[in-house]
Amino acid sequence: MMNRTNKTVIAIVVVLLLLGGGIGYIHYASDLKGKGVILTVQTGYNSTTPLTRIVSLDPGATATIYGLGAYKDLVGGNCYDVYPPNETLPNVTDYPAMNVEQIINLTPQAVISFTNYSAGQISELLNASIDYIFLSAGSGSSMQLIEKQNTFLGELTGTEKNATLINNWMNASLNDLKTNATRMADGIPLKGFYYLSQDTLWTTGNNTFEEQYFQYSDIINIANNYSNGFYQISPGEIANGSPQVLFVNDYVNLTRLNEQPFVDTPAVKDKKYYVTPPNAFDEPDFRDIYMIQWMVDKAYGNVTIPQFPINLQYSPDPLS
Repeated sequence: MMNRTNKTVIAIVVVLLLLGGGIGYIHYASDLKGKGVILTVQTGYNSTTPLTRIVSLDPGATATIYGLGAYKDLVGGNCYDVYPPNETLPNVTDYPAMNVEQIINLTPQAVISFTNYSAGQISELLNASIDYIFLSAGSGSSMQLIEKQNTFLGELTGTEKNATLINNWMNASLNDLKTNATRMADGIPLKGFYYLSQDTLWTTGNNTFEEQYFQYSDIINIANNYSNGFYQISPGEIANGSPQVLFVNDYVNLTRLNEQPFVDTPAVKDKKYYVTPPNAFDEPDFRDIYMIQWMVDKAYGNVTIPQFPINLQYSPDPLS
């Protein structure tokens, strides 16, 4: 089974494929509607009838739908879902190829994905009257896109009011975090680095939701000048960047920090390296607010954010 870190790396290199006409078509009879459609944040959801049967192959979407109060509308999930905990949804095979037969047997109205599959598999879903919903998880994702995805998922599930509450909470929290981080940095922001994977020096460059963690924490990401999106940085670039604080994915063995290019960095010498909370840095969804709070806490000192506006059985804070 592919581990969570590999899943993240795969998500960052995927681009949306255009469907080829007539490729891999399998026709299914449907009394409900005609052919399914491809939906994105850009297309929006142009219906007044909420979806009530959804398969989520996207852990971020699963978390958001739960946060919106629409978890009852999910009929299938995936093996990477971590929020809400104690999930009982049937897991659909989703990598390296989704199991279309499993999905059709769950009779969903739509499938949500963070990555794109073959044109043939997507065509099978569309011809079975199942909509295909694509959400971004790689380069180009941001806090602003997350808010748009909240609104989009709210429209899909008829929970627009809750989506607005979550977005307002995100904006208020981001403002508080940035203001307090800048105040505590006092004009001298720390230089930081995110060590993403165990065996290679994958990290986040510019134009990603994780790069925005750094921006709102008032920490200079030493990798953001080298590349857009997620990429493999060179040891020399890390050494030259001299990070003063390191954030280390929980899959990485900390003994790696005793080797080059990390051992001589100010972060290691000053013991300012921190292992990310499990399952917390990987998905672009509303819970990223808590990760920015965590980074500010580690780099500069404790900060508070407004209380989450929706009463949920399971706290959205990964540290709670």
